[in-house]
Amino acid sequence: MAEVRPAPAGHAPIYRWIVVDPATVGDRFRLSPVLAEAVARTAAGGRPVVLVRRQPRYALLGPKDRRLPYLDRAVRSLEQDGWPTFMRVGGGSAVLLDDHALSFAVARPCRDLTLLERNFRELAAGVLTALEHLGLPARFGAAAGSYCEGPFDVVVDGRKVAGIAQAIRAGYALVSGMILVDQDPEATTARLQAFYREAGSPVVLRADAVTNLHRLGVRVSVPELVDHLRRGFARHLRLEADDLTAEEWARAESLYAERRWAAARGAAAL
Repeated sequence: MAEVRPAPAGHAPIYRWIVVDPATVGDRFRLSPVLAEAVARTAAGGRPVVLVRRQPRYALLGPKDRRLPYLDRAVRSLEQDGWPTFMRVGGGSAVLLDDHALSFAVARPCRDLTLLERNFRELAAGVLTALEHLGLPARFGAAAGSYCEGPFDVVVDGRKVAGIAQAIRAGYALVSGMILVDQDPEATTARLQAFYREAGSPVVLRADAVTNLHRLGVRVSVPELVDHLRRGFARHLRLEADDLTAEEWARAESLYAERRWAAARGAAAL
């Protein structure tokens, strides 16, 4: 179980608490794939942030995927199946996101690569706390054979229920991920397995390494989970409700074009 402690007081930084929901942002909801990076760049200037967002259906690829021999072919197949494909700013590998999952991103100023583990533990602590409040013995760890496997995923009884990745660049640390509410692990894993097969990868994924909140007996809705996350993060960070600025929305528009696979494929580094 993660250590639960009250939110810091005194001179601890105040984190902007931002929730992105299709009902409130209108047609800008399509920018969801790049909003974490947009607000993280603001965090580099001294305004740390916790962003929680729902998202339309899309695929997200990581740095490891860029080296796959037949990636173009595999991405075309994803997009033909209705998965617009983007390159992520952080680590990790391919994932599928939709409204059956809830995404979170926490960013603060950082230029020190030695703080990687500390950032994971401190910036994602609110996720563990929220899940513990829901009755789940959540912890950081890897679920062997899961898609986008990482050492700081959130696991319950050895199965992945949330994936987490990190980027440290441009003066910020961004810890981001998604909590699987009722996304189908078998269907998601099968589609990602097909992606890797088409891309020429020998990787073998295991659907039984992944679960979701509903299968764990937590029948929470996506909107209800937002409130649980707010309370979870509030145990560790000082939060203040906020909205994206006009500058951040404009930045997201630019990033949306850059991160779409068709535009980003020739970039040497992300």
